[in-house]
Amino acid sequence: MKIFDAVARPTIRNERELVRYVALVTAFALVFALAVDVVNQLALFENWARCLWSWSVTAVVCLVVAAPIAYSIGYSHLELFRAKELAEELGRTDSLTGLSNRRALIEDAESSLAEVLALVIFDIDRFKSVNDAYGHLVGDAALRAVGRMMQEELGAIGLVARIGGEEFALLTSRASFEEMVERLLAFRDRLRATPILIGDVTLRVTVSAGIALRENGDGFDRLYGLADRALYEAKAAGRNQFRFPPSLEPLVNRCAARFEPGSRTATLRSA
Repeated sequence: MKIFDAVARPTIRNERELVRYVALVTAFALVFALAVDVVNQLALFENWARCLWSWSVTAVVCLVVAAPIAYSIGYSHLELFRAKELAEELGRTDSLTGLSNRRALIEDAESSLAEVLALVIFDIDRFKSVNDAYGHLVGDAALRAVGRMMQEELGAIGLVARIGGEEFALLTSRASFEEMVERLLAFRDRLRATPILIGDVTLRVTVSAGIALRENGDGFDRLYGLADRALYEAKAAGRNQFRFPPSLEPLVNRCAARFEPGSRTATLRSA
């Protein structure tokens, strides 16, 4: 039954599995054809020379016919798998920036078994004024530039996504709170100091962000709500800074030296 399923309903994901499928189908067809011919020749037995000749012809014809047919069927299954994989990837990718999209972010957050999961939501400050002053083509180019920079600075520690408009996100379970903060601030400072050149337009943009940690197995909606609320506080407080829920205060206090007033990280505060 397993062999029949492998022949009739194959799952072919790569070239190696395609070769294996062709070999299996060809061998299956060869055994079946020879079995039929052996029974036929023995039932109408004339002499061994005629039997051997018939069996040889049957084997050659079977190999010549079965292998190409098996390859054609197998290749169709491989192409179908690749098409499904591509559709799945496109469904998880933001078409403008090439980053993951909101769907990918939610799926990864809900499937994560990590004990500590951090979500950071970023918003480009006053981005509407960029679109109003220079048009959406310049705005789109700016979004791509910010996305590239974000991926370069933060991609090593988690999933970077564009989740709509000028809003981006980072989902990470691979970095300590201290490392995440250092990388976030490095990204903020690099973005603030790097002019974005688009044709004859030079832009300088900043971001605000809200940070939240998943606690007690909270679902994505609660995690997102905490980060979004912190983001709102960051923007209301003057933008170009990061905020976090009060529950994270002990983590910040643990590395308080990095957040002393006047330092480059002084704008990371509790919401």
